[in-house]
Amino acid sequence: MCALNEAKGMIVNMEDYDVFNEMQNIKDKSTIIIIEDDEKFIIQNLLDSSFKIIPIRFNYDLFCFSNSYIDRTKKLFTYYYNENNSYENELLRLKKHFIHYQINPIIAYIPSDSKYIKLRNMLNEIGIKCISDKEQLINMLNTKLIFIDNDDTLKKTDGSISNRVKKAIEENRKAGNKIIICTARPRYQTLEVMKEAGFDSIIVSSNGSEIYDSNDDKIIFNSFVDNDSVIKMVKYAYSKDIRLILTMEDYDYVTKEIRNPNQKLLSKHSYVEELTECNVKQGMFIDKKSQEIYKIKDILSNDNKLYIVDEINENSSYEEKWFSVSNSNCSKGNALKIVSKYLNIPIENTIAIGNDKNDISMFEVAGLSVAVANASDDIKSKVNHITLSNDEDGVAIFLETLIKY
Repeated sequence: MCALNEAKGMIVNMEDYDVFNEMQNIKDKSTIIIIEDDEKFIIQNLLDSSFKIIPIRFNYDLFCFSNSYIDRTKKLFTYYYNENNSYENELLRLKKHFIHYQINPIIAYIPSDSKYIKLRNMLNEIGIKCISDKEQLINMLNTKLIFIDNDDTLKKTDGSISNRVKKAIEENRKAGNKIIICTARPRYQTLEVMKEAGFDSIIVSSNGSEIYDSNDDKIIFNSFVDNDSVIKMVKYAYSKDIRLILTMEDYDYVTKEIRNPNQKLLSKHSYVEELTECNVKQGMFIDKKSQEIYKIKDILSNDNKLYIVDEINENSSYEEKWFSVSNSNCSKGNALKIVSKYLNIPIENTIAIGNDKNDISMFEVAGLSVAVANASDDIKSKVNHITLSNDEDGVAIFLETLIKY
C-alpha cells in the first residue's frame, strides 16, 4: 500500500513499515493517540519522548504535511479513521484494532473542534482519556509518580520526618507530581504518616496488599491471605511462641504482646473460630527468636499461594527479625503498576525510593529506582541511583532535583 502526495510530487511507500516489529515495540511503551494538527508541536514534544505515538489520519493523502514531517513519521504505526463508517462499526474497528495489535493507549490528543466529537466519544467509550489542550497534555506526560518507603527511607532512624523532606514533598505536589507512601505497615499507621508528611491521598499499605484512597474512602485494590494459610501461620506461631501480627481492615490480631491501641490479642484456644470471618491482608512474623523465624519462613516459602517478603537483615541493629506473608498477587511492585494505571501515569514516569528487600519488587518495575545510602550493598546494586541516607535527608535531596523552586 502506498500514499500518493501529488501536491509535492512524491510517493510515501507504506510497505517500508515493518508491522510485526512495531507490534513488539509498542507493547513495551505507553501509547498516545494524536490528531496531527500541529507538526511543530509533535516533533518538539512527542517524537523523541518515551511514548509511542499513533497518529490518527482521515485519508492516505499526505499533501497537508511537510516533507520533513513525513520523513520523521513515516514509520509510525498509524490508525486510519473512517469518517463515513457508522458509529457502531467504527467503534468496533477501534476495539479490534487495539486488541489485535496489543495496544493500550492511555491518552488521546483530540482538538476541541466539533468535527471530532464522534471520535472523542468513541475513544472515551473504550476508556481512553481525551485532551484538547496541548499544555495540559505535556504536563500530564511529564507528571511523575513517586513511591516512597517509610521506615529507614522517609523517616530518620529516630522515627522522625524532617521539615526538609516535608517541604520537598509539598513542592513536588505543587509541581503536579504524585507522591505516594508505600509501606509494610497497616493502613491505620500508613494514614498517620501520609498526613504528617503531606503525601497524596492514595496510600499503599501492608506491602501492597491494599491500595486505599483516603479522600474518597475508597479501596482501589486489596487482596487477602486464604483462611487455611492463616490458620497454619497461627499454628506455627503458637507452637514456637513467636509473635505474629495479622492485619485486618483497621486493626491487627497478635498472638502475643499488644503494642498499640489498634491491636487485639488472639485467643490461643479459639483462634480458628475468631478468624473464620476475618479477611487477613498480611501476616508478619516478628520475634527475637531468629532461628525459629528463619525456619517458619522456609516452610511457608514452599506455598505458591503466598508471597513471602524476606525482610530479615543479618546486619540490622534491631534485636527482632521479621518477614511478611501476603497473597501471591501482592507486592509493592504490583501496587506501583496498579496506581500507575489508575492515575494514567506511564510506568516510564514512575520512581521508587526505598532501602530494603521489600522494596525490590518496585525497583524492578519503576522507570527509575533510588536507594538511600543506608541500604545494604546488595540493595544498592539493584537501583539506578543512590541518594544520601535517611538521616541525611536523602529523600528530600533527591526530590529537590525533580523540580525548580
